[in-house]
Amino acid sequence: MWPPSRLHNNDMRRLWSKRQSILRYLKLTPATETVLLAVVIGVLGGFGALLFKKLIFGLQDLFWATGSMSPESLLAVGWHRRLLMPALGGAIVGPLIYFLAREARGHGVPEVMIAVITRNSVIRPVVVVVKTLASALSIASGGSVGREGPIVQIGAAIASTAGQLLRVRPAQLKTLVGCGVSAGIAATFNAPMAGTLFALELIVSDFGLTAFTPILVSAVAATAVTRRFHGDITEFALPVFTMLSLWEFGLYLLLGLFAGVIGFVFSRSIYVGDDLFEKTRIPQWTRPAFGGLLVGAAAIVYPHIMGVGYDSIRVLFDGQLTLQLMLLLVVLKILATAVTIGSGGSGGVFAPSLFIGAMLGGGFGVAVNRMFPEITASPGAYALVGMAAVNGACTLAPLSAIVILIELTNQYSIILPLMFTVGMASFVSRKLSAESIYTEKLRRRGINAHHGEDLNILRGIPVRDVMRHDEAALREAESFDALVKLALSTSRNVLFTLDDRERFTGVILLQDLKHILSDPVELKHAYHILDFRQDISPVTETESLDTVVDRFAQTGLDRLPVVDAEGKLVGSIMMSDTMRRYNQEVANRNIAIELGARITAHDKSHMLHIGGDNVVAEIEAPEWMVGRKLGDLQLRSRRNVSVFVVKELHDRQPPRFITPNAAYVFRSGDTLLVGGAEKDIQALKSNLPVAR
Repeated sequence: MWPPSRLHNNDMRRLWSKRQSILRYLKLTPATETVLLAVVIGVLGGFGALLFKKLIFGLQDLFWATGSMSPESLLAVGWHRRLLMPALGGAIVGPLIYFLAREARGHGVPEVMIAVITRNSVIRPVVVVVKTLASALSIASGGSVGREGPIVQIGAAIASTAGQLLRVRPAQLKTLVGCGVSAGIAATFNAPMAGTLFALELIVSDFGLTAFTPILVSAVAATAVTRRFHGDITEFALPVFTMLSLWEFGLYLLLGLFAGVIGFVFSRSIYVGDDLFEKTRIPQWTRPAFGGLLVGAAAIVYPHIMGVGYDSIRVLFDGQLTLQLMLLLVVLKILATAVTIGSGGSGGVFAPSLFIGAMLGGGFGVAVNRMFPEITASPGAYALVGMAAVNGACTLAPLSAIVILIELTNQYSIILPLMFTVGMASFVSRKLSAESIYTEKLRRRGINAHHGEDLNILRGIPVRDVMRHDEAALREAESFDALVKLALSTSRNVLFTLDDRERFTGVILLQDLKHILSDPVELKHAYHILDFRQDISPVTETESLDTVVDRFAQTGLDRLPVVDAEGKLVGSIMMSDTMRRYNQEVANRNIAIELGARITAHDKSHMLHIGGDNVVAEIEAPEWMVGRKLGDLQLRSRRNVSVFVVKELHDRQPPRFITPNAAYVFRSGDTLLVGGAEKDIQALKSNLPVAR
C-alpha cells in the first residue's frame, strides 16, 4: 500500500514530522487543514482537467488530422480511417492498462467507489498517468466513451496520493478523495455546484458540513482555474426553452418513463458487453482493439457515435437530424459504448448517457411536436430534458443530473419539467433495479454500495464464528439471592435469563442492581428476578455480523445473547470481538487486493515475480485439495508452497478474504494467494511430486 517503497521510511518520517510541526506552529485544526488541502486539490484538479482536454485534442489531430470530431468532419475523412482508427487506439490502450494499471479499465467512477468502500480511499498514483493516457487515446481515436468518468478517477487519484503522502486519517482521506472528484467534475463542466453534488451524492455519501465545506471549496478552486483559461462559458450555447402549456407535463411524464427504461437498458448493456467479451478466447490486452474495430465498422456510416458525442448533440440542437436517425443513434450509441467499455477500453459513461438522452428526447420531441404543434415546445426542449433524464436514470442520482444539466446549458427556464422528468426517470429505473450504472459493478464484486464499509466486510460472516460460550445466565424461577450471588461473582455487566427449558427470555443489566447491592437496607426487601429483567430480541447463530452491528447500536449493549433455532441460549457475542474480526477482515482484504493488483504476468496463473524463482500467484483451489484441511496437507514442508490468503465465495454474499489456519477446509471455487517457486506452484495445481 502507498506510500511506495521508493520513498524511504526516513523520508516519510521527516515529511510526517514536518507536517506536524507546521500544524502546531500555525495552530491548525484537522478541519482547517482539510479545507486548505481542498484548495490545493482543487487547483491541481483544475489543471489536470485542462491538460486532459488538451491531450485529447492533441491526439485527435494525430488520429484524424482535424480539430473536430463532428459528424461532418469525420465523414470528410476516408471510410477506412473511421474503420481502423478506433482499433488502433484500442491496440495501444489494451497493453497500457493490462500491464501497468488495470484499475484504469472501464469508466472510472466505480473504481473510485470501490477504493473508498474497501481500501480506505487508497488509490495508486500510477492510476493518474495510465488513466489519463488510456482514456485520452480511447476518446481521441473514436471510442464511444466520455471524459467525465476518467477525470473523476484522475482527480480522486491525485487527492488520494496527496493524502497518503501526508498520512492523513482515513476519514480525512475519504473527504479529500471527494474533493478530487468534485474538482474534476467542476473543471470539466465549468459547474462547481454539479461537482459538489456529484461527489457528495455518489462518492462520499455524506452531506454533513465536515465533508460539504472542503468539497465545495475544491470545486470552486477547480472552476476558477478553468475559467481563468477558458472563460465563463457553458458546454452548450442554446436558445431559451420554455413550456408552452401545462398539458406538456403529461408528455414529460411519458418521456420520463421512456428515459427510465432506456437508462436501465444502457446501464445493463455495459455489463452484458463485459460478460460477452469475458466469454471469448481473445487475450484481455487485445480486446480493446477488437472492440474498436466493431465500433469503427458502425462508424463508417454513422460517425455520430464516435468519441464524447457533444458535437453530435450540437447538430441535434441545430435541427439537422431526422426522427428516424435520432432513434437509431440511441440504439447504436448504447451498443457502441457497451462494446468500447466491455472490451476493456477506458472512458466514462456520463457523456454517452447525455448523448442517448438527447437523441431520445429529441426524437420524442419531434414526434409530439408533429402530433400536438399548438401545445408543445420545440424538440430541443425535450432533447435537453431527455439528457438529464437518462443520465439520472443511469446514475440514480437525480439531484446531480438536474444541476449538471442546468450548469451545462444555463437553462433555468425549463427547471420544472426538468425536475419532474428526471424524478420520474430515476423512479422507473430504480424500480427496475436498485443498482445504478456505477454500483452494479460493485455488486458484481460482492460490495454493497448502499451500506457502509463495515457491512460489506461483515455481512458474509455468521455469528457462530465469533460468539463466546462464557455467558452468565440463570433461570427466572430462581431466587433473588441466586441473582445477587451471580452478580457478585461474575465480571459480566449483562446477565441473561432463561425459562425452565433453557430458552432465552431477557437480560438483566448489572447497573440496575448496583444501588441494591450497595445498600444493605435495600437487600432486605423482597425482590424477584422479573423485577429487573428487560425484554430484548436475541440474535441467532446463523445471522451475519452486519446485522449484529446494528443491534449493538440499537440496544447500547456490548454483549448480546445468541440462540439456536429453538430459542435456546447457546452463547453470546461481544462488540469487541466483532470489531476485532472486522479489523482482521480489513487487513486480509487489503493484502489480497494489494497483491492481486500487482500480479501482471501473461498466463492464467496470474503470477507476480518477487525475486529469484519466487512468485506470488492467484490460483483456484485444485480439485485434489477440496475438502481437505490445510494442516493435513502440510504444504510448506511437503511442497514448498505457502498459502497467504483465501478468497471464499458464498451464494449471494460478498467474497471473504481470510488468513487460513491449520483447520481450514478448502472448498470448491476458493481462490488462493500462494507463494513459492513457480515450478512448485505448478506442481501444486496438478498434484505432481515436487522436483528436488
